[in-house]
Amino acid sequence: MDGNAASNLMQAGADSVDIDDASIQAEKLEDFCSPEWQLRSRHFLVLSSAGKPIYTRYGNESQLSTLMSAVQAIISSFSDMSDPVRSMNVGPHTIVFFTSGPLYLLAVSDRNDPEELLRNELQLVHSQIVSILTSAQLTKIFEQRSNFDLRQLLGGTEGIIDQLVDRLDTDLSFALGSLDTLWMRYRLRERVGKTLLSHRPKSLLYAMVIADMKLVTLVRPRKHSLHPADLHLLFNMATSTTFVTGEHWTPVCFPKFNDQGFLHVYINYITPKVALILVSADRDSFFTMTQCRENVCRDLAIDDALQRLEDAAAQRALHPHELGVTGLLQLYYRHKTLIQHFGTRFADTVDDAQQRRIINTYKRLRLHMTKGTQKPLRIIYYKSDADTVLAWQSSTFELYVAVVPSISVKGIIRLVNSVLEWIKQEEDHLFVVNAPSY
Repeated sequence: MDGNAASNLMQAGADSVDIDDASIQAEKLEDFCSPEWQLRSRHFLVLSSAGKPIYTRYGNESQLSTLMSAVQAIISSFSDMSDPVRSMNVGPHTIVFFTSGPLYLLAVSDRNDPEELLRNELQLVHSQIVSILTSAQLTKIFEQRSNFDLRQLLGGTEGIIDQLVDRLDTDLSFALGSLDTLWMRYRLRERVGKTLLSHRPKSLLYAMVIADMKLVTLVRPRKHSLHPADLHLLFNMATSTTFVTGEHWTPVCFPKFNDQGFLHVYINYITPKVALILVSADRDSFFTMTQCRENVCRDLAIDDALQRLEDAAAQRALHPHELGVTGLLQLYYRHKTLIQHFGTRFADTVDDAQQRRIINTYKRLRLHMTKGTQKPLRIIYYKSDADTVLAWQSSTFELYVAVVPSISVKGIIRLVNSVLEWIKQEEDHLFVVNAPSY
């Protein structure tokens, strides 16, 4: 079963159509000598300890084999000196290395990204690969053949890793280490959760409903919950083009739960924008999961809850002005107890470049606030020629806000207090407050 994990994912996506296929093909034609490749702001590379190419976000692995060999030589030379290389700066580029067992990973950025941030992102890329193959299988493969070409097993799953790398650049969820939740009416969320619980077969461990990467609700054992990092990887996989049509039953490793083996995951989009995900330890329970899905959909259709769920998923994220404040460009709020967060969309005046810059500023400020010091920073005010950002944490929340530059510090504090009051009133609709358990 282990050896077929990636093959199952390949087969699942064999008939899928990528709407941006031409763009992807162009990206894969790049090599490290081409201007297009060199102008990319960020690169993520994966190779084996023998220097075999495994993955690159841009370009074709085979065309980058010379570069991969150079990376392998650099890492090995430092390893021989018992002083593993962690990072280096070359001109405007920050280069960060991460090694785990037989895999070497490399990130390159010209955005002055902190080393710790890039290393965390490399660990997530590594975990996504482990989620497809397991650590046990990776170790076994390279113990038997150190020069094995892992692309033979990962073929067909590159789109999942590509999507993760792209999301790391634009989505704060991974840096926050919490689950993004869909804003919706509390009664509807409760209705969906109770329906999942009432139709839970004995072989079902976890059940969840998501819209894009946003959690609607989940059912879990009373004494155990999956780590947010594992759920991020699962949601990223479930929202790839491979899984948006049909029923899918595939082995998935949850690295934080157990990186040595698989659980088995059923994925089906019960509406165009809403996916049902069922997790079981029983590899033979596909038809049981199919029956569970049929029962859930039939139940939710009785009072039109399924359509109301699709309507909620189809809505765009809240606009900053819907929070009743003026001057807010965007915010993220992280609930520390629930390990969940929500974010507004950006104001219409914010272009793509500024969006990416603000998200990157949030990441940097969070690194400063969450460092393991005796007296962590509570409030950080950041102002540049282009952006004005405030990061604030208490014992119960983290808040990151971007505002128009004309607002004074006192004005920002008033704005934040108004936002916190609004969140308190809307908490039941913003978060999964009482997730069903058994």
